[in-house]
Amino acid sequence: MTVMYSGHIRLLLVVLLVVLAGCVGGGDVTPDAEGADSTGTDDGATGGGGSGSGGADGDEFELGDPESLLRDAGSFTVTWSYAGVDANGVETEFTREFYADLESERSYSRTMSATDGQADGGSIEQFVADGVTYTRFGSGDDAMVTSQEGSAEVLGTAIALSQARAYGADDDMVFAGTETFDGVTVDRYELSTTAEALIRAGSVAAQDQPGTLQVTNFEYAVLVDEDGLSRYESWAFSGRTDDQNEMSGSWEYSLTAVGSTTVDEPDWVDEAGA
Repeated sequence: MTVMYSGHIRLLLVVLLVVLAGCVGGGDVTPDAEGADSTGTDDGATGGGGSGSGGADGDEFELGDPESLLRDAGSFTVTWSYAGVDANGVETEFTREFYADLESERSYSRTMSATDGQADGGSIEQFVADGVTYTRFGSGDDAMVTSQEGSAEVLGTAIALSQARAYGADDDMVFAGTETFDGVTVDRYELSTTAEALIRAGSVAAQDQPGTLQVTNFEYAVLVDEDGLSRYESWAFSGRTDDQNEMSGSWEYSLTAVGSTTVDEPDWVDEAGA
């Protein structure tokens, strides 16, 4: 059977190709500066049901200008994570934490990964202040710290970690109720039943694996606040290769502590001059 996808559905399938290629980072969005302490809390979404309010006008999936909104807020925390199992049964985890205080021009990030529950060579941390980027590789006595003049455009990096706008799936999202996330009222949008069915009916080429991946489940949800900011996004898929090997993957993106994130200097910064 030949399955015809809409343009938006084809874009959603890109996320599967990213995982199958092993690119858990989701593209060239590596921050040169990201997050430390936040005064906000990473509360999960609670509640549900009822009519929506805010930036999405109740039932239409609409996003505001994140650059303008976050710049006005002055600070924020972003967390992006991936967990999945490939066709060989290998479990991979990847987490990126990103904290930014635009008013003080400070940011901190930490990137961690693990394979089958074992850390992959330690974490990478970056701290930016006063136009200098400090980077720490590894952990403990084996850690190495470097510094260099210059810093990344932190706001653009944070925006790039959100996929709601990048995949352009707005026509396929449906309103699913109102919730509370990180102390903020948000509207929940989910991929339409029709769109999910179309994805499950087809298959995608499994890169680095013979044959194709038959998608058995695909879910996508976005939480949008009254200003039109995507506060939380989640993707999840499962599938089966031609030789019946199971594969799965899930992503989560969260935007929290908007306007209340603070960034302190890590203790290891002094080691850069040692």
